[in-house]
Amino acid sequence: MQTRSLETLVRIEQVQSFSKAAELQNMTLSALSMQMKSLETQLDVQLFDRSFRPPKLTPLGRSIAAQAARVLNEQNALTGLCGRDRELVGRFRLGLISSVSVRLLPKFLSRIRQDAPRASFELTTGLSEDLSEQVLQGVIDAAVMTSAPSPPEGLRFDAIAREEMAFAAPRQYAATAIEDLARHLPFIHFRPSTGIGNLIADHVRCHTNKPRETIILDNLEASMEFVKAGLGYTLLPLPDVQRCSDDRVHIFAGNGNPMHRELALVSRQDSSHGRWIQAIHKTFQNVAAE
Repeated sequence: MQTRSLETLVRIEQVQSFSKAAELQNMTLSALSMQMKSLETQLDVQLFDRSFRPPKLTPLGRSIAAQAARVLNEQNALTGLCGRDRELVGRFRLGLISSVSVRLLPKFLSRIRQDAPRASFELTTGLSEDLSEQVLQGVIDAAVMTSAPSPPEGLRFDAIAREEMAFAAPRQYAATAIEDLARHLPFIHFRPSTGIGNLIADHVRCHTNKPRETIILDNLEASMEFVKAGLGYTLLPLPDVQRCSDDRVHIFAGNGNPMHRELALVSRQDSSHGRWIQAIHKTFQNVAAE
């Protein structure tokens, strides 16, 4: 019996969806269905009630999925015991917000492969609120995201870096006061329901005039493209603004009402926070400092 099949079974139980589980496992829906039928044959039991659409786990299937989760956890613990000294060993499921995947992830993977060649990572990207939920459900082990002012119950936030936020506007508005940009341009608002989106909404409400129009996007690069095209102004992490800017953009950095966002490594409070979480956290801190 392959542990990959057990991982898929646990994933289905976590997300209660064949299609979502297939997406998270990087499988086609048909491949996932065949894998589960093969597992049923090996175990000689019925794991799913296929009279439902989509199929649902049977009571026995739920019990087997719970036991499979314990088996996989013990496998990771066993692998971890085989690490030399404090070497990071094992397979980790890690989520990241898009800005981190672009700026920090390549450096993180390069560093971690040197320091811990026997560690591997299953990566996924998403918005902060989605990643938080996946950590809570146990779909992923940890996530790097914007720290929330009021962390959801059951989650632990270990700070990685503090980043300045900056307004960006079309170059022709360089001489305009930040609080007056709203009189001239729509505000390009990164998705308000995210951790960083809430911070942005609070800052704009307290320190600028109410925008005459708001355009909501869920992509940092797209927000900056709107600014370059003269279609609005935005407020985003300064490293991302600088990365995506050209001579069409004016950056309002170091203004009189500074704002920052904290990046953090998020994990479950009830999980075992051994050397694996410490090693991942320290490596992200190091690459962020660079």
